[in-house]
Amino acid sequence: YVNRLLDVRIQKWVMFSTVWNEVIDHFRTEDLISNKERDYLKFSRFDGFSQAIYLPVFQTAGVVEEALDLLEGQIEDDYQPTDGELFKPILSHVTMRTAIAEVWELGSHVLLKLLGPVHNDDAVFIINYIMKWVENGTMSDHMKVAKIRSIVKGLVGLVGVLKGVSRRKPALQRRSVGQKKSAAAPSGPPARGIRRSISAGALSAGNVAQTPAQAPKKTENVLIIDALRDQTRDKCRALVNAMKGIMNASDREGKEVMDRLTFALSMENGFFWDDAYASDALDDLARSDIFKSVLTKLQGLVACHPDEVEPKSKEARRRLTFFVNSLFMDMPNAPSIHDMFSWNVLTPYYKETVTLNKSELESRSDALGVSTMLYLQTLFKPDWANFLERMGLQDEEKVWSKSIAAETRQWASIRAQTLNRTVSGMMYFEKALRLLANLERLDDDTTNDLMGEKFGYIVSCQVYGQMKKDQDSKADDIDDLMHRYPHLRIAYIDSARVNRTGEM
Repeated sequence: YVNRLLDVRIQKWVMFSTVWNEVIDHFRTEDLISNKERDYLKFSRFDGFSQAIYLPVFQTAGVVEEALDLLEGQIEDDYQPTDGELFKPILSHVTMRTAIAEVWELGSHVLLKLLGPVHNDDAVFIINYIMKWVENGTMSDHMKVAKIRSIVKGLVGLVGVLKGVSRRKPALQRRSVGQKKSAAAPSGPPARGIRRSISAGALSAGNVAQTPAQAPKKTENVLIIDALRDQTRDKCRALVNAMKGIMNASDREGKEVMDRLTFALSMENGFFWDDAYASDALDDLARSDIFKSVLTKLQGLVACHPDEVEPKSKEARRRLTFFVNSLFMDMPNAPSIHDMFSWNVLTPYYKETVTLNKSELESRSDALGVSTMLYLQTLFKPDWANFLERMGLQDEEKVWSKSIAAETRQWASIRAQTLNRTVSGMMYFEKALRLLANLERLDDDTTNDLMGEKFGYIVSCQVYGQMKKDQDSKADDIDDLMHRYPHLRIAYIDSARVNRTGEM
C-alpha cells in the first residue's frame, strides 16, 4: 500500500511539474523571463537518475546554507551529539532533506564524470563508504561533521569553474586514451545504489609489486595549453583536500578513505597530472547536454542566493503568485475534458490596430514625445533584453531584418492596446485545454477535435470583407492571427454586387 501511495504521489508531482514547466516555457516565449531565469524556475528531469523530477532551483536556493547553519549550531565543544540528534532538524524539513539528497546525487555524478574511468574505482569506493556511514548513523564517528562547510565551499568553487564547459569547443580528436589501474581484491563495503567497482588498493593496502610486463607503456609528454583544465584541477584538488581534512584519521575506515584520496591526487596517469587525459575529460563534458543541465541545477543548489533566482519581471511574479495561491483554494475535483462544459467567447472589433507595424512603432508620438518603440523598450527594459537574448541578437539594429521583423512586431503588439494582445490572451484557454488533454494522454486527433468542440473564440470584425477588398494591411494582420491560431474564427459582413449599376 505504501509503495502504491508513493507511486501515486510521484505521478501527481510529475503531472504538476509538466503543467508548471509549460507555464514557465510560455513565460520565456513572451520574454517575461530570461534563459537563466527559465532554468531556475523549471522542474528538472535527468534520464537514468534516481528521482523522476528535481525541484526548481528557486525553491531550493539557499536551503543547503540553512542546513549547514542548523548543523553547526548543534555542535558544542563539550558534547558530541549523535547522528540522529544532529540531522533530525534537517530530516524533518522536507525541502531541506530533498535539497541535500539532490546535492549528494548530482555532486557525485559531476565528480564521477569529471574524474573519468581512471579514478572511477576509487571514487565509487569512497561514495559507498560514505553511504554506509549515513545508513548506519555513524557519520560523526568517521568524519568531522563540523567541517562539512569546507566541502560545500570546495564544491561551489569547482562548479563555478566548470560552468566554462558550456563555452568550450572540444578537440576533433582525443589527445590520449585513459588507462585503468590494475585491479586488486575489493575491501570496501557493498555498493548501495551505485554499481560495485573493483579498485586498486589504497596506499596502505596497495602492496602488490608490479612486474615489468605489467608496467604501462611510457608515452612522450606533450605540453597542452588549457586554462580551463588548469583551473578545474586547482578547484578539484582543493575539494579533495577538504574531503581529506574532514576525515577522522584515528578511525580505520576514515583513514582508508584518506589514503584513497591521496592515491587519486598522486596518480601520474590520472586527472590531476595527465594533461591529455584531463583535457579529454573536459571535452567529453562539453559534448554532454545532460552534464550541463546537471551542472546548472547543482550550481543553483549550492551557490545561488534566494534573491538571485527570483524572476525580475513584475508581471512574471504577479502571474506566478496568482497561480500558486490558486493551488490552495478549496476546489472540487475537475471532470474529464470529455465531460466538461463547452463555452464560446466573442470579441467585437471594428478598425482598431491589429498588430503594430514598423512605421507605427518608429514614428514619434505627440502624446509620448518619443517613438512608440522607444517607449516600450524603456517601459519593458528587462523584457526587451530577454527578447534580444531569445533572438540571439547583439545588435539592436537587426531587429527589423526580414527574418526577425515579425517577432519584433509581435513583441511590441502584446505590450500595447491591440487586437493581437486580446486574441493572444484569449487563446490561453486553448493552450490550457491542450495541456489538460496531454495530461489525460489523448492522441493528437482527439485533442484537435475537442478543441473545436469545447472552446470557441470569435472576433466579430464587421468590415473585414471590405478590408480585404481595399487591401488594407490590417486584413493581412488578421490573416496572420488566424494562421497562428487555427481555431480562431472571424465573423464579418460581406457585400456583393447584384446588378450592373453597382447596387449592393
